[in-house]
Amino acid sequence: MLKKYTFRKISLATLLLLLAFLLYNFPDELKEDVSIKRDKSINIYLIDEDDFIAMSEISSNANSIDEQIETILYSLIIDSNYSSNLPNGFKAIIPKDTKILDYSLDDGLFKVNFSKEFLNITEDKEEKMIEAIIFSLTTIKDIKKIMIFVDGVKLNELPNSHKKLDLYLDRSYGINKVYDISTFYDTKMVTIYYLNKKDDYYYVPISYVINSDDTKVEIIINNLKSNRLNSSTLLSHLDYQVELMNYEENENSLVLNFNDILLNSIYNGKLKEEVKYAISYSIYDTLGISDVVFQVNGNVIDEFRLEN
Repeated sequence: MLKKYTFRKISLATLLLLLAFLLYNFPDELKEDVSIKRDKSINIYLIDEDDFIAMSEISSNANSIDEQIETILYSLIIDSNYSSNLPNGFKAIIPKDTKILDYSLDDGLFKVNFSKEFLNITEDKEEKMIEAIIFSLTTIKDIKKIMIFVDGVKLNELPNSHKKLDLYLDRSYGINKVYDISTFYDTKMVTIYYLNKKDDYYYVPISYVINSDDTKVEIIINNLKSNRLNSSTLLSHLDYQVELMNYEENENSLVLNFNDILLNSIYNGKLKEEVKYAISYSIYDTLGISDVVFQVNGNVIDEFRLEN
């Protein structure tokens, strides 16, 4: 009896040791599968309480491009199964009961076919809806341009105002557009990211259509430091005394050289996120440049690289 008990005890100890060995040497593929179950976040552009289309994020376990696309599209539909996942203070904008009939992605061009309910949008929201779709989907690095279809027919104009749409839609369409022009000739569009706050700070892009002799980089910096806003709820944390001394544009990077007032925005050895991200997001949406280097009097103090 004692021998039998001892044998069982030894066998159990051996099994436990074997199990520990297997867990320690877990195959890399299976380890990755376990990590996949952790919640991640996806950037999305939703309508906020001030009626802006604003940058936000939603938690998601999506891994493949198809899963990311479907998470974004369904999250944009009012009262969809994904609506409970939206952050506090943000709302979807595509009309309820809209269905995604099919979609495809080929060489950067994304085509999406919605059901006829997509057209049940009010005139004051129709352009914002297009903006939300464009800016949300193009956060996926493989999507460069978008074509929208309704019941298999290309959407060539907005449903109510009948404003014409380009054949392909991308971020050059603009978002939360503000027109400040004296002539329709020699206009520029510059998208500038400001801050708004609900529970936490979040970014609101404003696309200005203006007449100006300044370069787009100069317009971005001058607007951020002067707090030129179209709403008192939006903020910029760039000090008004900051001066852009010069800048250099390379293949896909931009070096910005400021005076030493920018050092007032240094926190724990790094440029404050609210300043760095506002400038960098603005540069990306306006110029398509994803790498921004920040200098003070020619010395590098921080860098930003957009990972999307």
